[in-house]
Amino acid sequence: MKSQIHSKLLACTTTAVLSISSAFAGESAKSIQAAANQSVIEPAVSGINGKIDVNYGAVNNSYTRGTAGSVSLPLGQSYGLQLDALYQHGMETDIYGLGGHIFTRRPDKGMLGLAFGGNESTDFTDLLVGVEGEYYFSKITLGGFVGYNNFDSHIIPTFSASLATKTNFVAGRIYAAIYPMDNLMLRLEYQNRFERNFFVAHLEYQTPVRGVALFLDGGLGDNSYSHLMGGVRIYFGGNKSLKDRHRKDDPSNINSAIINSATGAISNPGSVVKTNPPL
Repeated sequence: MKSQIHSKLLACTTTAVLSISSAFAGESAKSIQAAANQSVIEPAVSGINGKIDVNYGAVNNSYTRGTAGSVSLPLGQSYGLQLDALYQHGMETDIYGLGGHIFTRRPDKGMLGLAFGGNESTDFTDLLVGVEGEYYFSKITLGGFVGYNNFDSHIIPTFSASLATKTNFVAGRIYAAIYPMDNLMLRLEYQNRFERNFFVAHLEYQTPVRGVALFLDGGLGDNSYSHLMGGVRIYFGGNKSLKDRHRKDDPSNINSAIINSATGAISNPGSVVKTNPPL
């Protein structure tokens, strides 16, 4: 009888040990797999990609139209490079812009980098260099830029003493981009340039047509500044949601996002006095 009891106890103990060992083995396998998944970090730029857009609208009731484009490429696993370009016709002048970004990014966390750019027209020269960054939540991106701005107006604005006497400024931008859906973004932002305040809203929707998005951009600012522009943007580089394009491919074109507001420095319902541009 005792031997039978011992046999049953041994069998039960063995079964329990095997069950516990199996459970621990299963949990260990899950933990190892989870750790492996967390260790896979996506590159700063998913691959060579680009975008081009055309826009039409008005700045202070003066019609404007133009185009902008960007090309982004990875620099190893953790870094990326983007080059920006812009052409805009408005305020009776042609504006040409170039810029770029060098950045490090984790698509699941955020981005940090340097941005630089410049616009040239017969009315002004606008140069900008600074630090930009973004932090990613599930449905929201928080971002900002701060840097040095050299603005040389070739006209004398009768409504702005600061632009007539100063050429060096601190430029800043903060924004929140909200994604109600992965293919729809609403970005609300505040900019400070030339010691003026600008408030901008940007709406972008990626259509079911691969890589084709529609956008609308409106803004208000000091000295009765206003603008409203819309257009079409075409993305190149894989089939992704709009949110993934913004977080895994390209930062905002610096000319479109920041420097293009330079028209607000020289455009106003008030009068201006033109001078000869420097040679």
